[in-house]
Amino acid sequence: MSNTSIDARGQICPKPLIMTKQALTASAPGTTLSVLIDNETSCRNVERFLADNGMPPTVVQDGPLFTLSFVKNEEPLAAPDAAAYCVPGAGTYVVSLAGDTIGRGSPELGARLVKGLLATIKELSPLPTHLILYSSGILLAVDGSPHVEALAEIEQMGVKLLICGTCADYYEKGSAIHVGTISNMLDILEVLTRAGKIIAP
Repeated sequence: MSNTSIDARGQICPKPLIMTKQALTASAPGTTLSVLIDNETSCRNVERFLADNGMPPTVVQDGPLFTLSFVKNEEPLAAPDAAAYCVPGAGTYVVSLAGDTIGRGSPELGARLVKGLLATIKELSPLPTHLILYSSGILLAVDGSPHVEALAEIEQMGVKLLICGTCADYYEKGSAIHVGTISNMLDILEVLTRAGKIIAP
């Protein structure tokens, strides 16, 4: 089994992506490749490119240096346009809700606004990559909530619904979560830091 190293230090996007794609094209399946990058934005872009093409890398950081290691698979590239990954977040966005109502006015009005928001998300193009519920926002996803059906529809459309596990425990609702995936703060923060935009009404 051969090994290939791509030294993209000092390069800015899209050069690290292009170098990675060229190395993939020149390598045989089963080859272990390592990409050296010294800026985080390019690292995340290359990481997403590889993950979307079925080769999620192992990423090791040493100060400002990132090393992405992966093995070339036998499949053709599913997302071959490497340069498209150069834009941070690639046009993605995340919706984050910290309450079961929106705004600081009437609770009844706030509940109506949440209902309208969830209905509107389904009509957006593109859809958000994630919908994150934390603090009292997790109450939107529990048994008996009038919003469970809308959340389930959003999830079925491909939006990943993350529920703060600490918040569910605090409200003693862990067993009552009816939709979404119970997550943790590390995973939630990773999603937020990689998003192109964060919408938090």
